[in-house]
Amino acid sequence: METNKIVFLWSHVRSISTAFERAFIQREDYITLHEPFGEPCYFGPERIYAYHEATLDQHSEYLNTTYSEIIEMILKTASNTENKKVFVKDMARHVVRPDYKLHPQNPTVLPLDFLKKCTHTFILRTPEKSVPSLYRVYRKTNADFIPEDIGYPELQVLFQFLTELTGSRPALIDASDLLTEPTTIMRMYCESGIHDRFEPGMLEWKAERVQGFDKWDGWHDEAQQSTGFNRIQKAKDSTDDLALPDDVKQLMEQSMPIYNALYQLRMRS
Repeated sequence: METNKIVFLWSHVRSISTAFERAFIQREDYITLHEPFGEPCYFGPERIYAYHEATLDQHSEYLNTTYSEIIEMILKTASNTENKKVFVKDMARHVVRPDYKLHPQNPTVLPLDFLKKCTHTFILRTPEKSVPSLYRVYRKTNADFIPEDIGYPELQVLFQFLTELTGSRPALIDASDLLTEPTTIMRMYCESGIHDRFEPGMLEWKAERVQGFDKWDGWHDEAQQSTGFNRIQKAKDSTDDLALPDDVKQLMEQSMPIYNALYQLRMRS
């Protein structure tokens, strides 16, 4: 059965990517999938990160989930009889191998034929915003701060690899551009980035719970409270006035060179 268009938005954490996903939830011609590769990455038998080992019993429904099963699910979703396209929002860190330097032919855990079937796009946000946001989420959820979770190196590796694999540079948007000029940037993304039409209804939505976000409790509160890119609401909580510790400040500094390099490659109005 022939599959419809599959669009990936690859991101790092705290990048406004979930709000971006909400724009595609508004479209009737797309089916959206929220971070499906996180399940095999953290909980399945092929998991590539072990720091959720202590909470595996809380995610028992994912313990047998493999990458191939997620790929099959995406392809099956794209073969729907309603002729709907598929929009997948996920983290580069969920698919880039931790030892990617040893796998120059394919630094990901995904097969090349699947990657070639999809349209790949990226979103980026300055570490000055994303790193403190990540730290606050960890504090709010009473979890230990994991600097590596920020995901800038994996985003850069995936961007460079997919550029080489496809022979063209994927569309890359910067969150600050999106928040400043949502209509312009979203129109460019649709028309030039994924070669599809732009719909004005993508720019605003109702503040409401999105069921697909529930598996990552506490991580998507702002996206669910938002009503548009320039109206992303943040409920004030006890983490707002936290002083940033040295390791968080260091992570911001370490991430800036990657951000700056990718920023130069972004879509511009």
